[in-house]
Amino acid sequence: MKSWSDQDLLRLDAEFAQAGIAMHARPMHAAMSILGSGFVIGVLGNPDVDLVMEDYRRLFPQVDEAWPGKGVGLAASVDVVRKVTVAVIFGTCSVSVHQGLGFGSHEEWVRWCRGDTAIAACSAFAFADLYDLTYGIDGGKVRPPSELWRMALSNLEDVANILATGFSVDSVVQPICLTAELSMKAALIDLGADPKALARRDVGHNHEELARRLATLSPHRDDPIVAAVAAALPDYVQSRYAAAGLTRLSVVRLALGVQFMAASACRRIGDQDFAAELEQDQWPGPRSPDFYT
Repeated sequence: MKSWSDQDLLRLDAEFAQAGIAMHARPMHAAMSILGSGFVIGVLGNPDVDLVMEDYRRLFPQVDEAWPGKGVGLAASVDVVRKVTVAVIFGTCSVSVHQGLGFGSHEEWVRWCRGDTAIAACSAFAFADLYDLTYGIDGGKVRPPSELWRMALSNLEDVANILATGFSVDSVVQPICLTAELSMKAALIDLGADPKALARRDVGHNHEELARRLATLSPHRDDPIVAAVAAALPDYVQSRYAAAGLTRLSVVRLALGVQFMAASACRRIGDQDFAAELEQDQWPGPRSPDFYT
């Protein structure tokens, strides 16, 4: 029977990092390295495989958050931010907003929303937008999704991580701006726009111009909200060198706004549109143009 220690797993993780092995794949690689020919999975598999992987996850719980094919974003109750993860599930499943947001019951969600229907509506739409973004990229017109989409999702995840774990907001303005820019550029290119034209100085980091081009190339019911959020975003270049002077509440609203923008961009390249179902219901109903501003 093989034995291993935490030090063995720490050493292996350092080796995996050097080799560039993806975080989510490391528990299985650890089991393979430790057990060698004893690495057998399946009905008649070696139970030590699961034990090694469990020990690895105990030391590095973040591996389960790093599984590919997930969308990571945020929901908010005023300026209290909750990190939300949407897994890609193959096949059919029913979608429950409170479960999707990570709450054990509808009542727990209502308490987090302070019993306020407006906060609940905003968090329901946050989940719907992240759901559409996660599934829409996976099922969009261009496969595999472009590097721009991957970078947009990565920046949105950074936004969620920063706002959910800290109160300072200056460091999150840049990934907020990049989430908006990269997602709109990704959708524009998927829809046939010239990448070189999008790199010109008059377009570049100009969120309002990107929003106008997206609305022209693929008109959508979301356009008034996208335009409002684009106009509210601070200048990306200036935000690299000076604080934007925004309150945390304003930044949280912008973060939710760019999550919406990314989802809206994605809704134009595929058929995924859970948000439309919410907007057509009596509650929460349609979003107004100033929903995030």
